[in-house]
Amino acid sequence: MTSQDEILQALDVELNESQKPECFTVEGVQQHGGVWTVSLSAASSGGRLDESLEGAYAWWRLEPNGAVVTADVLAVQPDGEFVLLRFLTGPAPSAGTALRIYPIRYLEKLKDLWSDTECAKKCLHWWESLAQRNTRTPDCSADPSLFPWLRRRQRQAFALPAWRTSFLWGPPGTGKTTTIGALLASLLRQKPATRILLLSTTNSAVDQAILAADRALEQITQSDPQASVLRRQCLRIGSHFHPDNYIGRDHLLPTPDFALLQRLVELHAHEPPKTDARRYAEWKATLESLETQTRQRALDALERARLAAMTTTSAAFRYADLRQLPQYDLVVFDEASQVSLAHALPLAQLGKRALVAGDPRQLAPIVKSKHPAAIQWLGKSPFERMPQTARYTCFLDEQSRMAPEICHIVSHTFYDGKLRVAKDKCTDRKWLSERAPFHVGPHGKHNAYLLKVDAEAKHSNKMGGWIRYETAEDTLQLVDSLVQTLQEDDILVITPYRAQRTLIRKKLRTAGYKHVRVSTVHRAQGSERDTVIFDPVAADNPFLNNPDLGPRLINVAVSRAMARFILFASPENRKNPLISQIASIIENSQQRHGADSIFDYIDRPDFPQCVIGKTIRIPRKKKPDLIVRIKGPDPSGTKLQGVNCTTGEPTLLSIKHLRSTFGCTH
Repeated sequence: MTSQDEILQALDVELNESQKPECFTVEGVQQHGGVWTVSLSAASSGGRLDESLEGAYAWWRLEPNGAVVTADVLAVQPDGEFVLLRFLTGPAPSAGTALRIYPIRYLEKLKDLWSDTECAKKCLHWWESLAQRNTRTPDCSADPSLFPWLRRRQRQAFALPAWRTSFLWGPPGTGKTTTIGALLASLLRQKPATRILLLSTTNSAVDQAILAADRALEQITQSDPQASVLRRQCLRIGSHFHPDNYIGRDHLLPTPDFALLQRLVELHAHEPPKTDARRYAEWKATLESLETQTRQRALDALERARLAAMTTTSAAFRYADLRQLPQYDLVVFDEASQVSLAHALPLAQLGKRALVAGDPRQLAPIVKSKHPAAIQWLGKSPFERMPQTARYTCFLDEQSRMAPEICHIVSHTFYDGKLRVAKDKCTDRKWLSERAPFHVGPHGKHNAYLLKVDAEAKHSNKMGGWIRYETAEDTLQLVDSLVQTLQEDDILVITPYRAQRTLIRKKLRTAGYKHVRVSTVHRAQGSERDTVIFDPVAADNPFLNNPDLGPRLINVAVSRAMARFILFASPENRKNPLISQIASIIENSQQRHGADSIFDYIDRPDFPQCVIGKTIRIPRKKKPDLIVRIKGPDPSGTKLQGVNCTTGEPTLLSIKHLRSTFGCTH
């Protein structure tokens, strides 16, 4: 089977899995002009709420007559569990109403692209030759001098557009989106003919990326009036943006015809049966006419935009129009760890060069099918071919979100110790004071807490998943203590399981805490909070122990925290290697600062027994000292078993090597 056949097979099996509607129960409704905020619950119906549903159609029945009402899903807020609906064809749903959202069948558009043998051949050639034929055109790099405040690695990223394919690796808090905004602003200003296509997986991510570019251009307008003209040449394509993001920046929006969009929604809601040939033909003709009008208006906007920003789904739907335009100089994939290969490869062909930006150690594309082809082509991103040390890869190594202790955990667990607090923040009194620890109940005054629990998870048929009552109750007690100093919305509770999220949220709401955010890990990516409470619930299972998914989920959970990270861990939880490693780092954080030197013990007659239970510092050439808490000898009696206090990882030390290297005879 060829790769083209594999991808078509992947799209087929995923289409079969994803064609079913997502089902919810309405909890509450609020109207804001022509937009309705509808809070949803999926506890009983199992619906999954994510940004891929933006632009889909919502459907519900009215009681008691059973009339059907539909609406356009303007935006999805998974973390808050609500959607914004517009263009309702009847009354809004009431609390308790069963609501269905029918996903957009965007994969059909991708299937059309991959069915074209010539298109598929070009895509696969680009993918297979990425490393071997990754040419560089020096004149295409950007100049960072317009933004002297950028950090060293951020400035280095401005060389990436010179490569046919390049990678901007931005771990949490490193300013990846800010870097992209400044880079694109520089390209637009310094190279008058440059045209850029900016893509991301969600509407909110697209909004943030184009706003970053607009802010960067805004910064240089005082010294460079031409930047004001460029700001009007950056356009947000598509109608599913959040209007609040564009207050004072409406120049980024092509003039949308909302009446036209509403007519389209109403037409889709009243599609006649195909058995009624005459009515269906009339309906189809009207639909095609309206779609032609919307397509032409979008094409007009694309033609005049030097920077066009849209979702990858929108780009797939508009692929024919985009191909009619001159080839873009640069295609930028933001949050690219969540862009599947099946999406990225055709869209990359729209540009002469491609920049892949994101973090390959955070969440990957969501794929429902378990078929190997679907996992390979829809569950993996272009970061699969990123060489970490190549000249066309830039790793942003300074972060300004997490307090030093939390950064230490994230860096040594997920980034090989390469992530650090930004130099300018290490001496920033305001930044440090905002992350200063305070006493949290009886647990002391720290930036990172390990709360050991004996209770293990239980599977609840009633709740529909894994729960742990004891840590849900402990979370309530923690919130009671934290709100003595913090606002409720400074606190984020994260758990991998929806059943536990529902249980914790219910306890907090019953206690009157309505503004503490409780989220699953998937819904937390992109957010940050002063304090994060992480309850893994059940960690030694194929979900969190999955070698690919598990590290990504746990990384997202820890790296949301700015000032405090609180981890619950039971004996079962610590069977998960990463949970165990993080717990060990927190447990041994104090020992790192009070370790004894190996020279204090090595020549004693009772060595190595004298170091058991001690934390010792061992010098190393050209590397930081090794700090190890010694547990005891291994079964052979020739090595000492311990825990690396810096990385939290198990460590074995040769007794013979220690004596020969550090003893008095050395």
